[in-house]
Amino acid sequence: MKKQTLNLFAILLVAITACGCTNSTQTPPPETPKAQEVKQENPVITATPDFANSLSGLLNKGYSILDKNKVYYTQSGDWAKVYFVGTVIERGGQVYNAIWATNDVSFIGAGVVYSMNDHAIQVSGMGDGRTNSEPLSETDDGYSRINQKLLSDMSQAIN
Repeated sequence: MKKQTLNLFAILLVAITACGCTNSTQTPPPETPKAQEVKQENPVITATPDFANSLSGLLNKGYSILDKNKVYYTQSGDWAKVYFVGTVIERGGQVYNAIWATNDVSFIGAGVVYSMNDHAIQVSGMGDGRTNSEPLSETDDGYSRINQKLLSDMSQAIN
């Protein structure tokens, strides 16, 4: 009987050793908190002279870009391929902040172009992007960045 007990003990010892079982309990390391996702705003970019010239081609007779070095665009974070484009337009001493939306910034008119405010409709006659089947709006990411830049440019032009 002692021999059987020893054999049983030896088998248990081998089984315990083989499985790596221990009496000690380990607590897993605490999870590191995940960094909160911060949505990066796309920058406002000054358009190339070629882009500014192509925008001039969309304007109705009598309207012109106040300063072709101040034509801007930014990509919307709300739409996969929408860029808001804006500049200050002049006619007879009056200045207007005109904003459009496009899907191509190689030059304006290479893709679809929509007016995004009443001034853009007035100076270019491009269709109103606010009334599409999937309407764009002034609350979409990018619009306010362009508008703020234009309001600043208008303020400087008036003073």
